Amino acid sequence: MRLSIEKVTKRYGENIALHPLSIEIEGEIFGVIGNNGAGKSTLMKMIVGLLTTGKGKILLGGANVREAPEEVKQLIGYLPESPLLYPRLTPEELLCFIGEIKGIPHFQDEVNFWLETFGLTEKRNALLNDLSFGMKKKIALSAAFLGSPPMLILDEPFNGLDVATMEALSEIIVKRHAEGTTILISSHLMSYIDRLCHRVLILKKGKVVTEGKPVDLKKAADRKDFHDTFLYFMNQGD
Repeated sequence: MRLSIEKVTKRYGENIALHPLSIEIEGEIFGVIGNNGAGKSTLMKMIVGLLTTGKGKILLGGANVREAPEEVKQLIGYLPESPLLYPRLTPEELLCFIGEIKGIPHFQDEVNFWLETFGLTEKRNALLNDLSFGMKKKIALSAAFLGSPPMLILDEPFNGLDVATMEALSEIIVKRHAEGTTILISSHLMSYIDRLCHRVLILKKGKVVTEGKPVDLKKAADRKDFHDTFLYFMNQGD
């Protein structure tokens, strides 16, 4: 699945949240990183159609996000940074509801699979309002994965998860990519960005700092650790 971002900008009044950005992503795990307020979530929300672009255009599989929003949404599995779930539904009810909306054949089998994968089978009939943040995050991830969409957009997927689940999730991401899914991921956990991503885009105050393979960025920064590499590029120009 090809994602084309062509000279996209976003402005809130006088504040420029995203300066002109152009990038092509296809068949890879692509990381978008930066400090808080860098424009990462803004970019992801524009791709899924939750925010309109200022200038430029975004194409997914050849479809224009602005002109064909419903067509684009059918291609995407999206995890927002702060998922909002219906508190009076159970995990099973929510996932079945999403399965119906997505038009997934035999979605109950998939719902059962993800509940078991994330260790939530015993919580399937509990109210979402009564679950911990980590459990809610697992439900939101399950919702994104339902139907095996060709494009996954994961905003801070590891946040709030225990170590074992973070490792399991990283394996799921690698497996999905191997099955042909294009994945866009944002995270403050640089070890996972380094391990998972084929290319990484670093943003600072809405501007592109640099972009490239993690190994090449570490070499350019003369750093062995990607956390230190990130800090090196973020401090450039300060």
